[in-house]
Amino acid sequence: MRNKQKQEWLRDVQDVIDIIGGRWKGAILASLCDKGKRFNELQRDLDIITPRILTKELRYLEMNKLLVREPDSGSGVTYSLTEHGKSLEPLIISIVKWGKKHREVVLGQPMEV
Repeated sequence: MRNKQKQEWLRDVQDVIDIIGGRWKGAILASLCDKGKRFNELQRDLDIITPRILTKELRYLEMNKLLVREPDSGSGVTYSLTEHGKSLEPLIISIVKWGKKHREVVLGQPMEV
């Protein structure tokens, strides 16, 4: 690989890690893969996340055009993946599969898929 190509490749990898990395962003995106959810549903899925951190992460993902915040039929809002965000689903599925295999390697026991 030429140096320029390698630098572009590394930049692309870093862009993805910056956007979905961290403690909560990937989990939020994974939680939204099946359907849009209200704030409290997301907070329940993520268990120990604080409302302040969830709000911050949702804003970041919205700013990066991965999710959209839409008023719902009640007085709340629903968060759902944009088409751009949905394009991450195959990556999220691959990460889940790799994570299960990694736990098997580290813990030495098979994990349910």
